[in-house]
Amino acid sequence: MDIGLQFEVIYKAEDLIQVRVFAWNGAFGGTADIYVGIGRLEEIAAELEGFPASVSDGREIKLGALGPKAAGGVEMRFYCTDASGHAYVECKIDSGSLSVEPVQSVTLSLPIEAAAVDSFVDELRLLGVRKSGLARLEGAPGRVAHPRGGFTP
Repeated sequence: MDIGLQFEVIYKAEDLIQVRVFAWNGAFGGTADIYVGIGRLEEIAAELEGFPASVSDGREIKLGALGPKAAGGVEMRFYCTDASGHAYVECKIDSGSLSVEPVQSVTLSLPIEAAAVDSFVDELRLLGVRKSGLARLEGAPGRVAHPRGGFTP
């Protein structure tokens, strides 16, 4: 997979869906399967719409829960690094403890562009409505993970 962030519906029920979240920045990657309520993907799309509105714009999205006694989760922080509006999403992904495998986690920074966020927002809305398929946030071509990144909960 090229660099990016991907949400894929892998299970659906009447009141929830299970989403596989996958991120890869060319050096680090992670995945987690997370249960979300119906309508949550559309809420995330609304929260991300228009990012970045300015160079000081920052957005935080949380799905599931992180930690050794949690079922898995992802925390994403969308931010700009400079006056030119270079944008990144910092992802902290936790595999969860519901399997016999040990909990694994990763924190990575992914360079992104505004147009890619717009496409991702549209795909998230469709994913939420259809409750099947995938939504993908393409990483910015030719850019690498930001060295000053640092996850702040």
